[in-house]
Amino acid sequence: MGEKCPPFAARVKRGIKVEQTVNILQKIGSNIPLEKILLAVVILVLCLLGRRYLMMLFDRMLRRMPKLNPALHSMIHTLVGLALLFLSVMIALNILGVPISSFLAVFSVVGLAISLAVQGVLKNFAGGMIILGSKPFSLGDYIETDAVAGTVQEISLLYTRMTTPDGRTIYVPNDLIYSSRLLNYTASGSRRIDLKIGVSYDNSPEQVRQAALEAIAAIEGLLSDPAPQVYLEEYADSSIVYTIQAWAPADQFAKLRYALNEEIYGAFMKNGVEITYPHLNVHTFG
Repeated sequence: MGEKCPPFAARVKRGIKVEQTVNILQKIGSNIPLEKILLAVVILVLCLLGRRYLMMLFDRMLRRMPKLNPALHSMIHTLVGLALLFLSVMIALNILGVPISSFLAVFSVVGLAISLAVQGVLKNFAGGMIILGSKPFSLGDYIETDAVAGTVQEISLLYTRMTTPDGRTIYVPNDLIYSSRLLNYTASGSRRIDLKIGVSYDNSPEQVRQAALEAIAAIEGLLSDPAPQVYLEEYADSSIVYTIQAWAPADQFAKLRYALNEEIYGAFMKNGVEITYPHLNVHTFG
């Protein structure tokens, strides 16, 4: 549904305010003494110089906050600079005798119209501020949202650029990221590999555990802390299911998981552990 247009009477009222303000400015412009104009110019120049000095102090304060994201630093700098510039102009207009209340009324009408036109952009902008401020993820992290999963390549004020495992580049609006469930697989620095393998009932748990730990020890890069574990998961129809757990650095998770899969197959064959598949034994009597 689109935004509802304001009632006709309200639009007429706003139009009258704008026209009144223009008429007031025209009358004031023709009656302003030269001394006031010069004073307003001098005050405006002083305000702009003061604004420059205040911005230098403000930047110095922001630089003392090392945890502040550079993009957020730039955004705050811009917003504060615009606010001080607006304040300087308002002071100069007040010296000239311009009714600030009428000017602000016009400015609020224009601001409302702009905000309605760029409502979606403002949502993404707010999302970017939240992400840069709270830092739920950083560049290089592998994250998953309700819509997409991938490695973060860029965080801007409007969107986040991600690369999927199959090499696609996706630009995700920040509004969708901060308002949805977010999983960060990299933040803790390590990830657990979980493999479920069904083996024959003829193999003992000790035999399976020894073969699995031998396979884990043969993979370079897997972590020894936390220690790997092998659990008997369940008694299935055609096999006993074991869960094999090993920890890997987050940035090497996929590579080490595939390597462990291959190594387990070789270790099981070497130690006589039979990897089963669904089957049915038929016994006949005669």
